[in-house]
Amino acid sequence: MRKYSSLRILVVDDEAILNKLIQSQLQRMGHIIVGSAFNGATVIEMTAALKPDLILMDLHMIDPETGKNDPEAGIKAVREIQKNTPTPVIMLTAYETPKLVKLSVDAGVGAYLLKPVQDNELERAIIISITRFEDMQALRRMNSELAKANMNLIAEVSARIKAEETAQMQTRQMTALYETSVAITSQIELGDVLSIIVQKAANLMGVEIAGLYLMDENTQVLNLVVTHNFPEEFLGTTLKPGEGLAGQVFTSGKPRFIEDYSTWEFRSAVFDSLNLHRFLAVPLKFSGRVMGVINVGDSANIAPFTEAEILLLQLFADQAAIALDNARLYANVTRETNFRKTIEDSIPSGISVFDLEGKITYVNPGFCQMIGYSNEELLGQAAPYSYWPKEAAEHHKTRFASVLKGEFPETGKEFQLIHKNGQLIDALLLVSPIKDDLDKTTGCLYAVTDLSALKIAQNKMRQSEELYRSMADNFPNGMVALFDRDFRCTLVAGESTSLLEKYNIVIEGKTIYSINMGFNIDLTYWEIMFKEALSGSRKATEVAFYDRFFSVHLIPIQPGPLGYEKVLLLTQDITDRKQHEASVVESEARHRAVVEDQTDFICRLLPNGQISFVNDAFCMYYDKQHNEIMGQVIVPFLPLEEQSLSRFLETELTFDNPLVSLESSIQQSDGSLRWQQWTVRGLFDDKSALLELQAVGFDITERKQSEEDLMIMVTHDQLTGLYNRFYFQAEMERLNNGRSYPVSIILGDVDGLKYINDTYGHYAGDELLRQIGAILKKAFRPEDVVARIGGDEFAILLPHTSKAKTHEIMNRVQDLLDIHNNGEERPKELWEVSGIGISLGAATAIEGKALTETYKKADKAMYKEKSKRPSRGTGPLTGK
Repeated sequence: MRKYSSLRILVVDDEAILNKLIQSQLQRMGHIIVGSAFNGATVIEMTAALKPDLILMDLHMIDPETGKNDPEAGIKAVREIQKNTPTPVIMLTAYETPKLVKLSVDAGVGAYLLKPVQDNELERAIIISITRFEDMQALRRMNSELAKANMNLIAEVSARIKAEETAQMQTRQMTALYETSVAITSQIELGDVLSIIVQKAANLMGVEIAGLYLMDENTQVLNLVVTHNFPEEFLGTTLKPGEGLAGQVFTSGKPRFIEDYSTWEFRSAVFDSLNLHRFLAVPLKFSGRVMGVINVGDSANIAPFTEAEILLLQLFADQAAIALDNARLYANVTRETNFRKTIEDSIPSGISVFDLEGKITYVNPGFCQMIGYSNEELLGQAAPYSYWPKEAAEHHKTRFASVLKGEFPETGKEFQLIHKNGQLIDALLLVSPIKDDLDKTTGCLYAVTDLSALKIAQNKMRQSEELYRSMADNFPNGMVALFDRDFRCTLVAGESTSLLEKYNIVIEGKTIYSINMGFNIDLTYWEIMFKEALSGSRKATEVAFYDRFFSVHLIPIQPGPLGYEKVLLLTQDITDRKQHEASVVESEARHRAVVEDQTDFICRLLPNGQISFVNDAFCMYYDKQHNEIMGQVIVPFLPLEEQSLSRFLETELTFDNPLVSLESSIQQSDGSLRWQQWTVRGLFDDKSALLELQAVGFDITERKQSEEDLMIMVTHDQLTGLYNRFYFQAEMERLNNGRSYPVSIILGDVDGLKYINDTYGHYAGDELLRQIGAILKKAFRPEDVVARIGGDEFAILLPHTSKAKTHEIMNRVQDLLDIHNNGEERPKELWEVSGIGISLGAATAIEGKALTETYKKADKAMYKEKSKRPSRGTGPLTGK
């Protein structure tokens, strides 16, 4: 990019100090200051007299006639300058809006900068501004030449009757080119400019198809970004430089016409299906650089493009390139503005700037939000400030006075601020000097970080660790461990820790890489498992540990900005189950060697379902004699009640599929269910006719019970018998996508659980949780999901439940608690406590509302209810 030095520059800023600083900055960069102005009227006169190479114009200036600040003074001055004495202009401002940016660009501003400006930013803006000014001047000259050419053509038409048709065509083309250039240059949004370029190119050339390729600077490929009458699937097609017609034109920088693209040997295979004939491509150039390529053509066999038409499209492309660069500049300015605004608004720390007199000159949104005062209320304040606590005002004032004298503390200091609502805020203060280009201190910057949330978070972290340790200590036949993002174990507890002690294995405080298990483990496998868990995936596996087998579950917890902060590792000893499975496998293998598919009981039956044979095991299982079963239909013993036997034989059991597996259940005399696994084999003759059926079955009641027990263990809380957090979250996700609205969520927090645990022991605390679980289960419907989601936290999902109905239910819960507290059902350890209490909060979601937001609202309502109670404990001790 070309650089400029020793430019004659006119500086315009109504603040004398800033005007002088900008002059010093420009002189340091090697430029010449031809003059300075302080208002719009003066700069117009000085521009006409001095003819500067460049003007640095302040956007907001004082109107000398009215004495008021005019936010568009610079724009008005630029319009007059470009009308009378066209000169490159860079606009400077401390504030910006998309509206002012657009007005500035429309007025002829070449670049738009936010004060203060760094040298590299200013140098780049100078290059862009002068380049755009030269391009715009070239465009004006071109338009002037086009207008002259247009007039010449019109005159030639009048003078030359014989060339009337040709001249009229050229006149129409030039007029269309002029109108097209006006239409393109009037656009500022990048997407609109791209669409209009392609549409206008097709209209200008009178073609069927048009497309626009742009060079991607990152991937260095041409992307087909906009099309006209192309099939949709071609949008986004890419070409390398030199590939196809567009790629060759991009590389050469010159137009190229192909008379019949369908037979051209270098055509891109991507467009073979279009059957294109005449095809013309011209480069989009700006400042000697090719930005992209415009393609136009027809699928019909039409006469070739003339040299005049090719020149016409190239002229159009040159103007389109200027409009495209303007749109990109506007997009970049808007994006940078929005980016800076987003950063400033998103900084959580409070930032305030003071001048040497102690007056506040700037505060960011984070500081306003922290202390509750608006920007307008703070700007211009002097010490003592409204956010200083009165009792500490003198101390703060003394420290602040030393800062204004240049005595800046090297490290941060903790101090207190007071919110507008009177709440005290613990904060960390960092003070930095603000210096000008001459290294002279002009003020100071205070960075304030609210420590209240940090202290609360630290307290919650300690409580969380206590919760997980309590859960682990009550986790039967297993172990609970917590790992952080460095794969370091921060907590381990549970019955199975005795096995670690047996083999002198220490894992708490160590990473998975430094734990000595006494044998080699696949660290890569575990590293992948932990990484996926920290990303939000629940992982499960089984491992052998010396002479025991364990199921291992990795559960992500504590969401954070980088994913999840910790992984909860749960293990369960499954050695007995493994041994049982091994014995079952061994037994099946032994019996399979005796009779194919034999398990416990066997029967044979005719195609009509009539039983022709049963073994002793069959009779014993169903508690019947042979003569009671023989000749009977198999329906009572196999699960065929819901479909006819003939349909089963026609659809399920065929010559090509002679083996079918079924599960069935029968009710015992005591009301219990027994489950069976059946294998039914059809015996066919050589003509595919069914001769007989053989059914082999065995009892799977224990397996079914194990599956049911496992499902209960996975979905229920072992202490209260209610659903657990995992089941609750799964149901909340299911209802979120279902048709059960309105859906209500009730969250509850038990009062005083820690007090009970500390005073009477964890057994009493467990009994308190069990009683609350029983009360909640009694208060809700069977279809409601009542869950314990944490140590003292309960949650209920209520499908098809309105807000009013939800509050009725909450009252019912309170009534049941009152009845319980007035009765004699609670353990003697709890008689000294005034009563069981639980703080409830609820929220209701209508269709279309995310349940995650409803959960947050219920949580907020619950804590609001918690805060209303006189004590967060269970209550005072009262003798009985």
